[in-house]
Amino acid sequence: MTTSPDPDHTPLFDVDVPVAPTPVERLLALAGLYTQHNDRLDLLLFGPSPRPDPDACAASAHRLDRETLACITALRRQPLPAIEPVKNAVVRLKQLAYLTGGATRYLTAAQHVRPLDDADHTHPDLRRGFGQYVRLARELTALAPLTIIESAYPIAGRLPSRARSTTTIPTMDADRRTALLEIARGHIAVTGHDEHQRVHGHTVAVDTEMLRHLEAEGLVTREPASAPPFFPGGPPRDRARLTTLGTRALSTVLVSPHYISGQASGPVPVPAPGAVISARAHR
Repeated sequence: MTTSPDPDHTPLFDVDVPVAPTPVERLLALAGLYTQHNDRLDLLLFGPSPRPDPDACAASAHRLDRETLACITALRRQPLPAIEPVKNAVVRLKQLAYLTGGATRYLTAAQHVRPLDDADHTHPDLRRGFGQYVRLARELTALAPLTIIESAYPIAGRLPSRARSTTTIPTMDADRRTALLEIARGHIAVTGHDEHQRVHGHTVAVDTEMLRHLEAEGLVTREPASAPPFFPGGPPRDRARLTTLGTRALSTVLVSPHYISGQASGPVPVPAPGAVISARAHR
């Protein structure tokens, strides 16, 4: 016996229908997966015991290879213009997939020469055997997060509106955008808690208060003890990672000039005609 449908077609319950991520959101999420993978390899080489499982690291590399190729396929389905910045971005992603395939092979080789459990609590030798294979695999994916973010720039501004996220964050500004970008690049780790918290970045500083605001807004989360130690023999650090909401929010402002700093968005000085002529004369 079948039940007749509701004439108003009104659902009995509010159901959250999953929304497929946009191409840029997929790229940002992929960058986060590479950061997580690289952190595991660093902990495998330099972290304290217990270290990550080498088999899980090899499986992670294999998954990243598939995910990178899936992102490339998703981009090919979009009506992107055939211009150099877009074509170069796709080529960089193809190169990354190739490098990740090489990393997978190195980690598979490492599985066959891994030391016996509890046989040696010292760090692996980076010059031979297991340690060398893991080190070579780590080098192949070292720049993956940065490569993905840089590839996302020219793509984000040229996608059709239907392939873009509509998530808006009222508090988004240049400082928040910069902090989210650094987190997406895998550059932010944290030690300590509360008033003793310290944020470790690369070239762009992200202060502790900003990180707290981003966490409170649900844009960022901390993955405890998942990043390599700040110094040899030190404790693992917490890795700052984008949440799903943070990924959506960043994807909407990735190339928006409204959030670029005043210095970068200011007028470009025009050289005097004599300077242009002089420069051409020296070519």
